[in-house]
Amino acid sequence: MIFLSRIARENRREIDDVLLRLRVLFEEISPLIESYNAEVCPYCEDVCCKQRHAYYDSEDMIYISALGLAVPEYSERGLEEPCEFLSSKGCSRPRWQRPFRCTWYFCEPLLSHMYNGPGRPHRRFVSLLQDIVELRGNLVSYCCEETKVQKLLF
Repeated sequence: MIFLSRIARENRREIDDVLLRLRVLFEEISPLIESYNAEVCPYCEDVCCKQRHAYYDSEDMIYISALGLAVPEYSERGLEEPCEFLSSKGCSRPRWQRPFRCTWYFCEPLLSHMYNGPGRPHRRFVSLLQDIVELRGNLVSYCCEETKVQKLLF
């Protein structure tokens, strides 16, 4: 577990700023993704939202820890079964709280629809995604550096 409670106050402000910017970006990109999903997913015969995408990896854990959130408890379900958070209206979790692999998994039909659709929304999507990836990388690097410092102090 990451001990973010021990991060210096000035560093915590920087981390909180990154978290806020990430949330704003997620909130901006989510309607774009949902519009693509609404046009493609209802016609799909095989659900892409699999349980295997529902689990947080180590970088997700850093992000969730920095947010002060707990990892949800999971049911025992096969990895290829539909995700337990998938409802009739899509994911029951806000996009900014989902595992990274869940948020950014796009099947071939969805990618094709995005790529072949109107250029302006697609360009905005790509730009937002790049910003999110960069900020998330910065957050992970920053928190890992803070964790190394904490280990040295003990």
